[in-house]
Amino acid sequence: MIDTIFALSSGRPPAGIAIIRISGPQAFDIHTRFCRLNALPEVRRATLVSVVDPVSGHLLDRALALIFAGPHSVTGEDMVEWHCHGGHAVVQAVLHALRNDSVARDADAGEFTRRAFENGRIDLNEAEGLADLLAAETETQRRAALAMADGHFSRRVEGWRSALLELSAQVEAVLDFSDEDDVAGEGMQDVIASGLAVLAQEARVHLALPSAERLRDGIRTVIAGPPNAGKSTLLNALAGREAAIVSDIAGTTRDRIEVPVSMGGISFLLTDTAGLRDDSTDSIEAIGMDRARSAVEQADIVLWLGPSQKCPRIDAVRIAAQCDRQRPEREEDYDLLLSAVTGEGMAGLVDRLVVMAQDIVQPEAEYALHQRQRDAVRVLREALDAALATADALLIAENLRIARGAMDRLTGRAGVEDMLDSLFGRFCIGK
Repeated sequence: MIDTIFALSSGRPPAGIAIIRISGPQAFDIHTRFCRLNALPEVRRATLVSVVDPVSGHLLDRALALIFAGPHSVTGEDMVEWHCHGGHAVVQAVLHALRNDSVARDADAGEFTRRAFENGRIDLNEAEGLADLLAAETETQRRAALAMADGHFSRRVEGWRSALLELSAQVEAVLDFSDEDDVAGEGMQDVIASGLAVLAQEARVHLALPSAERLRDGIRTVIAGPPNAGKSTLLNALAGREAAIVSDIAGTTRDRIEVPVSMGGISFLLTDTAGLRDDSTDSIEAIGMDRARSAVEQADIVLWLGPSQKCPRIDAVRIAAQCDRQRPEREEDYDLLLSAVTGEGMAGLVDRLVVMAQDIVQPEAEYALHQRQRDAVRVLREALDAALATADALLIAENLRIARGAMDRLTGRAGVEDMLDSLFGRFCIGK
């Protein structure tokens, strides 16, 4: 028998309201016993109740109660919510009474959402979007996660799946025609090829979307240049705190220092690097410089604080830093002049970083795909491209089967059991 579970589903007390959620086959029985009701109230209608410990008979709290009958609930099961007062003592008393009642058990992390998935209330993409929404720290992350949680991508995938099923039926018809001398088969092949091309293009468009990992981890922004160029000072100014040691001694920064920041609703991962020079004899400093060069190669954005002619990447932002001390002879060789000490040019740098980041993350995109989702879409595109590359109906049918399998894995219909524990373990208890 399926367990009935309970948990505090709102924030940690104290709070104005504490929502205690109960879900499972015994949820309604618990509600009627704890609230001393002879019958269930109307579903989805808030009702004032007295929550009473059934063992001691003591009043625990007066609360608003909502009941949701399965399968039309968030979990797909019978579910009850008690909206109690949000004090520590109230919450602990109610939870303690539920435990002593021994009918329900404490929910595991993410168990409510997992039951929603297992009962078909949400698919795997929506569950991942919900996890991202709970973890969102920037506006860009919030918008992308909300779109995924609301099913925007899932509806697109269902459209793809329906189109694949239709194309598969058409291929079967072509195979049937192959035993007959019927010209209708040739015309249908053109229709199939057109449908394959449309789907393949949609897959390519989605593979070009920003990754959810990039939105979460931040745009990799590396500050590079020779020693004493003002790299650490600039990092601290952008971060708004003393994240890196600032010194006039060359070689103070010997390893990468990474600091996450948010600018313009976008997450950045700022990296301060060891100063780059050719005359170092320090083996430890040499390792730091190797790591700095590697960081420059892997960066989404490079801020170069050094001689313009020594800029390591053509797309780097060339900055004449420390302009409060000395301005360059050829200002036109640099993209920006600034001083992290006085603040000159800092607003322009932030604006430039936000614009560059927007080009990378495509904020107009509805959602961002996780690596798992990208892998499935890549299989879809490869299968469709393979189908387009052949006129053999049997090979087309096989590639369509592979494509449908990718869609089933994408929505959680098949082949995802090994990652479910990891996914729902990301949720808090009560969600």
